Amino acid sequence: MTNPVAAMRVLITYAILIPLAIFMGYLMTEVGNHPDYNNLFFVGLIAALVLSPILIKWHYPIMVFALGCPMYLFFLKGYPPVAQVMVILSLGIAIVERALNKDRHFISMPSMTWPLVFIVGMAITTAELTGGIGLHTLGASVVGGKKYVALFIGVATYFVLTSRPIPKAQRGLYIALLFLAGFPAFISDLFPVLAYPLDYINLLFPPSSTASLEITMGTTRLGAFSTTALVVAYYMLAKFGLRGIFLGGRLWRPVLFAILLVLTMLGGFRLVFIGVVMVLTMLFFLEGLHRTRLLLVFVMGGLVCAGLLVPLSDKLPYTFQRAMSFLPLKWDASAKADAEGSLDWRLRMWHDLWPQVPQHLLLGKGYALSEMELQQNTGYGTFAGGDAAQMNASQDSLAITGDYHNGPLSVLLPFGMWGAIGFLWFTLAGLRIVYRNYKYGDPELKPANALILALNLQHFIAFFFLFGAFSDDMFSFAKFFGFSVALNWGMCGPKPQTAAAPRVKPLKPFPRPQPLPA
Repeated sequence: MTNPVAAMRVLITYAILIPLAIFMGYLMTEVGNHPDYNNLFFVGLIAALVLSPILIKWHYPIMVFALGCPMYLFFLKGYPPVAQVMVILSLGIAIVERALNKDRHFISMPSMTWPLVFIVGMAITTAELTGGIGLHTLGASVVGGKKYVALFIGVATYFVLTSRPIPKAQRGLYIALLFLAGFPAFISDLFPVLAYPLDYINLLFPPSSTASLEITMGTTRLGAFSTTALVVAYYMLAKFGLRGIFLGGRLWRPVLFAILLVLTMLGGFRLVFIGVVMVLTMLFFLEGLHRTRLLLVFVMGGLVCAGLLVPLSDKLPYTFQRAMSFLPLKWDASAKADAEGSLDWRLRMWHDLWPQVPQHLLLGKGYALSEMELQQNTGYGTFAGGDAAQMNASQDSLAITGDYHNGPLSVLLPFGMWGAIGFLWFTLAGLRIVYRNYKYGDPELKPANALILALNLQHFIAFFFLFGAFSDDMFSFAKFFGFSVALNWGMCGPKPQTAAAPRVKPLKPFPRPQPLPA
């Protein structure tokens, strides 16, 4: 016999889903014929509503995956990365869960909360005094709000990660979600060879700016392939550590790891090469490998590679030479000129911008720019030569929009000394947490905690001396600081020593009485 209640539920479901499917098909047809934001927005909104039950239940692991995923949501204004959208959604869901369930608690870390509150207050105050927060993509006459959004979402990233501790049984899963989420990055380098309709995937993974239309292995800069190889190599370090890779008794581990390190050179980025060397060096000592036989193996291997590199340096692929062009060796003229051109442009811009720092120490100039100020740039772009090379580099379009390619400048010019105080307070407090979690954390998490510590130390050094952007790097630091807190359930400390019971000395027996002499 048919259950009338169940039948009614089925009819209601069909009454909702069938018209929705028809409307969705119509919208998809319109998107194919007229891809405007209105159609794309409705498609994305309907997809979000359909997937909302999954999102509400599994928002935390989805958010952790999104933090490393290079996907962009093309159907939203401003073309935001999926990480920013998921941080906002997940934080909202976490706050609602905390309000409805008294057993849900954010991990309390006052040493991190206060500097983040200071940074938010400092940024809002500066914005109010220097032109406000305007999003040009939403019709505002002021540009620069995108950097404020990136800064605030970086702060929110820490809080959403610490909204719950990661269960001990799922630690390996979350480590994989965080590091391997960047694996699809290589799709961005495939846009020249993708035929219709496969090329639509580049709406989600935008084409890489370094890949050319004619992909030739060894000469074309495949930066996205380099990113894919790097995240897989870092996942191996988080799972096995250097000790597990080279002393784990599995031959495929060192072979695969070496191949991945070679593939990271396909992008031709000097920062990637220097960063990998710094991270591996730190891990070598953090894992205590300098006290093993690997020390001699690595020293001898390094000497052999250096000996081979000297005569063969100019015979290496173009991207390899560009990545290592800072070394005092013989390189191909075009590769060296390409690398030196970008370096000269940065040095000129830094030289012209540093005299502006003293006048912005008390009140930074913020990120806001009017359209008139934006049009005052000279129009020459990055790495320009000729007459443009003799002009003031502080009037370059990237310098005007705040892309200084320098960490200290990205803090001092927009926010003055208050930004410097907030950034140092936040990063030093976070480094203290990841160090204590590495030193006192669960032995099973030793490889992951060591890698997180090495990555943040490398990032901290690179921010000051190589490359940095305050609004973007806040997200990177907060991601690893928050993940370390969630993975280790807070900040670890030395285990209390149990006091040993005091030893009681036995009493000496009384001497036996001697018999009296007869």
